[in-house]
Amino acid sequence: MAWRTRRGEHAVLHTPVPARAWAVLVPGFTGSKEDFIALYQPLFDAGMGVIGFDQRGQYQSPGSAEPDDYRLTSLAEDLRALIDEAHHRLGCTEPPHLLGHSLGGLVCQMAVAGGLAVSSLVLLCSGPGALPPARRGRLADLQAALPDTDLATLWELKRAGERAPGAAEPPPAIAAFLARRWCANDPIGMRAMAEILCTCSDLTDDLAAVVSAADLPVAVIWGAQDDAWPVASQAQLARRLGASATCLPTAGHSPNTEAPAALVTALRETWPLR
Repeated sequence: MAWRTRRGEHAVLHTPVPARAWAVLVPGFTGSKEDFIALYQPLFDAGMGVIGFDQRGQYQSPGSAEPDDYRLTSLAEDLRALIDEAHHRLGCTEPPHLLGHSLGGLVCQMAVAGGLAVSSLVLLCSGPGALPPARRGRLADLQAALPDTDLATLWELKRAGERAPGAAEPPPAIAAFLARRWCANDPIGMRAMAEILCTCSDLTDDLAAVVSAADLPVAVIWGAQDDAWPVASQAQLARRLGASATCLPTAGHSPNTEAPAALVTALRETWPLR
C-alpha cells in the first residue's frame, strides 16, 4: 500500500498495529520493506505491531530528481514524516520502537540525534558513520556509473562479481524479485545513498548525548560474518552508546533474512515482547 506523508509517498507494509506497542523497520541500501518479511508475523505474534517501508527512491517508493532529497538529513526527515503519518492513520499513541538495518541505521541515528521521539532504538548491522575504505567494495564504481548506466546492466555486473565458485544460487523466485527490485530503484537515489555510505561523518557523539539525556534503550546487533562494518567497530559503537551488544553467530550482514528467529530472540531483550 502507499502512504502519502507531508514529505511525499512511501510504499508501506504493516501488520495490525496496536496503539502502544509498535515498531518501524528501516531498510538499508538498495533494500526494501520486504527485507523484514520473516519478522512481521513473529513480532506481531509476540505483541508488537510492525511497519516496514521503502525509503525514498527504493523499490516501490517514488524517487526524486533532486540529489539533495537523498541527503541523510532528508532521509531522516522522511522517516519522521512517516511516523507522524502512522500516528494519524493508525492511532498510535506512543513513540515507536525503531530498527534500522545498515544504511537504515544511519538514517535512524540521524533522526534520533535530531530529536525524533522513540521508545527504543536498534541498530542492526550498522556503524557509527561511513563504511571503512576497505569495506566500500564497488560503491565507488557504482557512483561513477550512475545515473547514466541502466540498472539492468549494473545488476548483471553486480551478480557476476558476487558469484563464487560453488556458491549456491538463490531460488528462482527470489532471484527474480531481487533483480526486479534493484532495477526499480531510483538511480539518482542509489548514487546519493552510496555516497552516504562512503562519506558519512561519525554520528555517535550526538546520538549518545540524546540517548543519555532520555535514558533511551539502545541495542546494537550484528552477524558474526558481517562484511560491511567490522564487528569490532559495531561492538565499539555499542560501548560508546552504553547499548546492549549482541552478536548472532549464524548470520552475516542481514540477520533479518539469514537468522530471523535468532534476531527476534535478541529483540526480546530490548522490546516489550511476550
